[in-house]
Amino acid sequence: MNPYSKAETQFSQNAENYRDSPIFAAGEELEWMKVIANTKGHEHLLDIGSGAGHTVFSFSDIISKGIGIDVTHKMIEVAEALAKERHLDHITFQQAGAEALPFSEASFDLVTCRFAAHHFPNLRASMSEISRVLKKGGKFLLVDHYAPENRAQDEFINHLNRLRDPSHVRESSLSEWKELFADNHLTKEDIHYWDLQIDYQDWIKRGRTPESVQKEIVSHLQAADPETKQLFQLQFDEHYQPTSLCLKAALLQGIKQ
Repeated sequence: MNPYSKAETQFSQNAENYRDSPIFAAGEELEWMKVIANTKGHEHLLDIGSGAGHTVFSFSDIISKGIGIDVTHKMIEVAEALAKERHLDHITFQQAGAEALPFSEASFDLVTCRFAAHHFPNLRASMSEISRVLKKGGKFLLVDHYAPENRAQDEFINHLNRLRDPSHVRESSLSEWKELFADNHLTKEDIHYWDLQIDYQDWIKRGRTPESVQKEIVSHLQAADPETKQLFQLQFDEHYQPTSLCLKAALLQGIKQ
């Protein structure tokens, strides 16, 4: 069975929403990433889980070549159309998975991955591949939401995300990321943490979550203990229906040793 089949199903039906969503199309973290990258203009960049291409497009003015990969053919089509529309001839896209990158060793000065790693079916293999294709001294910039170290809260947020999006595999904790970076010869630096604010109805619509599952999600949110509700900033209306929440997000940098 294709390990990415759930992701392909999820994002093929929804590519335009991810193209247009402000969470993916904009976001302060894109500028933070560019500042941390500190490129000179000659760099080659690989963006993993590129979706509609927003991350690699944001770097287009400070690199000489950018490649975005995604497992979803429809997403690749959307990204290619945007690149053509913006006349970005040095930005290309191809269909590939993170755990088997179709590139030789030390091919890239910079690897980015933004809000995609929690979909990877084999994160350890993916991190090994990221390290392999990075040049010595090259940078890996990761943006993703992460799980708390508290096991119950970890299970709460991962179960919530899997209910809403079956292609969600796992958002890792910061201690897990620390281990993954170390195991793959990446010197880890914690750059920024923030609360990723989520409008509940937009989140559900973007996920195309079936109505039957929506009821399960509401029950899951309502049943959260007070500390968990506070941590994820769960908000409800007068009928105790969810209106908003936040995910805990981080920008991490790894430098290839």
